[in-house]
Amino acid sequence: MSFFPADYNPRDPVIAALDLCEIDTPDGPARFMVGVDAMFVDVNQNEWWGSQLIGVTSLSAAIDGAAPEGNVTLSYFQDPNADNLVGQVRELGLDYVKGRPITFYFQPIRSQAEFMKPTTPPIQYMQRTMRTITTSRTGAQDRSISLTFEAWSEQRRAARRIVLNTEGHSKLLGVDNPSLEKMPTTDFEEQKLFG
Repeated sequence: MSFFPADYNPRDPVIAALDLCEIDTPDGPARFMVGVDAMFVDVNQNEWWGSQLIGVTSLSAAIDGAAPEGNVTLSYFQDPNADNLVGQVRELGLDYVKGRPITFYFQPIRSQAEFMKPTTPPIQYMQRTMRTITTSRTGAQDRSISLTFEAWSEQRRAARRIVLNTEGHSKLLGVDNPSLEKMPTTDFEEQKLFG
């Protein structure tokens, strides 16, 4: 079984790959194209709205006390004559996205024509669970809205240790491996195998 769909060979030449992000909300999915000012319509007629103001961080791991999470951030200048976007997001509340999935896709573009009429649907490469929405302001008009989601190492602390012996092998794969009974238990060697 391949990660890629049958009609797409990852070794084929491409001229671009679009970074797509879908946020599941009670009002339906919100679809975004990361880092590109444009609107893209995929083969399923879904519209993906893009902006250079949207950024996605790399996923951190639970190492050195860092929280294992990633985030999607929209940074912008608030027009004094426009609606207050931060206020609208706060009115929705945390439960608007908490516990819902956020899905990431990439869209291969094999030719210039595929920007307008793609032939391959977006390919999902990751899905995580959203946690919180935070907002911040800097100066008079600089605003940002961040959506955090779990990282790949979310359940790392809860993982149970599996000892590599006959019992551990049986728990991991569901079958016994009798050869592990002959596994050395110490590093002591009475005589070197190789001189």
